[in-house]
Amino acid sequence: MSLFDIKSIFHSYESFKDKSINPSKIFRYCNLLEIIEKYKNTCSITPIGLSVEKRKIFKIEWGIGKIKVFIWSQMHGNETTGTKSMFDILYFFSKQKDHDLVQFFIKNLTILYIPMLNPDGSEIFQRRNAINIDLNRDAIRLQSPEIQVLFQEIHKHKPHILFNLHDQRSIYNVGNKYFNPAILSFLSPSVSVEKNIDLIQRKKSMGIIHFITKEIQKILPHVGSVGRFSDDFYPTATGDNLQKLGYPCILLEAGNYPKDSQKEKIRKYNTLSILAGFYFISSQKENLEKDYKFYFSIPENKNVLLDKIYRKVQIQKGDDKFIIDIGLMSFEEFDVDRKNLSFISKIVDIGDLSNFFAYEEFIVPGFLFHGKNGKRYPTIGDVESFQIF
Repeated sequence: MSLFDIKSIFHSYESFKDKSINPSKIFRYCNLLEIIEKYKNTCSITPIGLSVEKRKIFKIEWGIGKIKVFIWSQMHGNETTGTKSMFDILYFFSKQKDHDLVQFFIKNLTILYIPMLNPDGSEIFQRRNAINIDLNRDAIRLQSPEIQVLFQEIHKHKPHILFNLHDQRSIYNVGNKYFNPAILSFLSPSVSVEKNIDLIQRKKSMGIIHFITKEIQKILPHVGSVGRFSDDFYPTATGDNLQKLGYPCILLEAGNYPKDSQKEKIRKYNTLSILAGFYFISSQKENLEKDYKFYFSIPENKNVLLDKIYRKVQIQKGDDKFIIDIGLMSFEEFDVDRKNLSFISKIVDIGDLSNFFAYEEFIVPGFLFHGKNGKRYPTIGDVESFQIF
């Protein structure tokens, strides 16, 4: 039996999931301060810098191995799944120290992890930092103190592998043939507009992604799949520039699953994908680029998914009637005072949506649209307060 049995770990996940983390998508700076207290005896935890609003940025270090794996999450403050997954892994490491796999990791890896690169944005569930910079587009000018900390730590430790953890919007479908939401998406970033794949660092990240995908496919549910994110070159993006500097970089996007608005199911697959990556890195060592060409066999994500579609709706303006589809997306709204999250459904597209799929579809042939104040036709941006009958 292999040291890494993903099916066995999948079935035992609930035993090492860190249940002290609130299942809400919200994971704020105050939550981080609470949770790192319980890992002080099993990990080295040190402040490494300050955010714009002077909140501490922490680094967690675990393991004594020669292979350095550097990870960061919540560079976008409202993307919390990666942080939760990493604390699930640290909980596994702390509670099952004698487990053969944990012993294998501790001897082979040194894990360096920044659990919340953007503490100001995280505190108010905001993508950007306190001065509204997208940290993932500040890799050239390095104006934000948070991204300065990231680059300083990477250059200081010179890690062998980087993991950049994000959350993905629910608009991505794997392929464009049928409803197939991206549960997870991976990217080995390009280093130029030519998307050169001859560089060894890119081959290594491709090889790791191929192994992770192959393992995750063993435990995927009946709905959803693993996708490959577009490798268009973004000249100011973090991953593109770090890979350009010679660091193999893996972008992991936690995707979406039906009826999982808080991403607790996605968290499970995300956690296991990171563990699979750790195992491949530990076991292959000098041969990480093995099978890198199979990276391109992972199907690409397509922006053809909506949260909800009403099909064949009858609308009316004046005396004229039309048959259209109405597409809606759910938008997160964070209440800064109450510190809670709500989801608001809004119209994002109107017309022929036959090439789009949705988590929820309603076929209402000829039923009439009834909006506010007697309005008989929809408008982009309208909140879902209408009726169809």
